[in-house]
Amino acid sequence: MKTLNKKEMREMVEGLIANGATVKNFAKFARVQAVQAKGGETIETILADGTKETTNTAETGDWIVTNPGGEKYIVSAAKFPKKYEACPELGTNWYKPAGGVQKFIELAEDLKFVCSWNDEQFIAAGGFVNVTDLADIYGIARDEFFDTYKECRENGEFC
Repeated sequence: MKTLNKKEMREMVEGLIANGATVKNFAKFARVQAVQAKGGETIETILADGTKETTNTAETGDWIVTNPGGEKYIVSAAKFPKKYEACPELGTNWYKPAGGVQKFIELAEDLKFVCSWNDEQFIAAGGFVNVTDLADIYGIARDEFFDTYKECRENGEFC
């Protein structure tokens, strides 16, 4: 399987949208645990089925996030406060989503591409690609997606 570089991935997504691909609104609902990285930590994102989705290395100040199903990934220091806010009622290191409505396309076939953190990401058919910001395209496997996201209207109200 060929790995699409960032430019090819963006062009593919733009082509899908131009040709009428269904773009749906979803918002994250799941609470996550997160700790701030010291820098240099390498995180392999492993899905519930054992598939390695991607690898990323944290910079100082980045955040290591763990979804409810155990999937771990890194969120940059700059993006974390836009995506999450503290949820102290659940305890230390718990966060709730703050990212609002995001746009996704469901994949009809397996795809391997270079994502925004410059590593290869593999998403199997049925997974989703976040197309909210075409400079920050990344994927989420199907099971993990539905464990953490719900379809919603443009105003963020869940369907």
